[in-house]
Amino acid sequence: MIKALKYILPLILAVALAFLGWQFYRYFQKPEEIEVFPSQLGDIKEMARLCSMEIYNEVSILDTVNSKVMFAVQKQSGSISFDMENMQIDDSGDTIRIVLPREIVEVYESNEKNAWEVIDTKAIGPMAFLRSNKFTTTEENRVKSKIKAKAIRRLYSNGTVRQARKDAVVNLTRLMEGIYRKPVVVFDPTPDGCLK
Repeated sequence: MIKALKYILPLILAVALAFLGWQFYRYFQKPEEIEVFPSQLGDIKEMARLCSMEIYNEVSILDTVNSKVMFAVQKQSGSISFDMENMQIDDSGDTIRIVLPREIVEVYESNEKNAWEVIDTKAIGPMAFLRSNKFTTTEENRVKSKIKAKAIRRLYSNGTVRQARKDAVVNLTRLMEGIYRKPVVVFDPTPDGCLK
């Protein structure tokens, strides 16, 4: 045991001295210098939008494609916004005059869990029992595109777009009065919106 201590003690002492030496080296070492260059703007263009309304809707679907009927439920989300970069602004006088641009209506399938749920499908017509009830991806996508178009038309017909445009006039007036520090008049040439 005494012979083992004779070799272990110098080994422990060497490790302790090496650790202390490393700590002193780190303590007295100069911090790494970082050279900072001025930033350069790349070719970036961000569209500034005034968001007037967020949309969330849950719709039931009953549709027929290629002699097959589908019953499903879709959760939708989207927005009605306005492109502020393409607004017509006349700031030459005492009063700022702005023409509210065309609305941008976006409706998407929500990214929630179970946003698209097919309840039932059925082949119909002559010899239906010989055909598959399953919808192909192409057929399902046709149903979804029809749903999106119908949802957008509904936003125009039920007055949602009209309300979004009214809200945008109020919000844009407040925003621009804060920026220009002058009276602002926002003109809405199409209060019911512009359905494509």
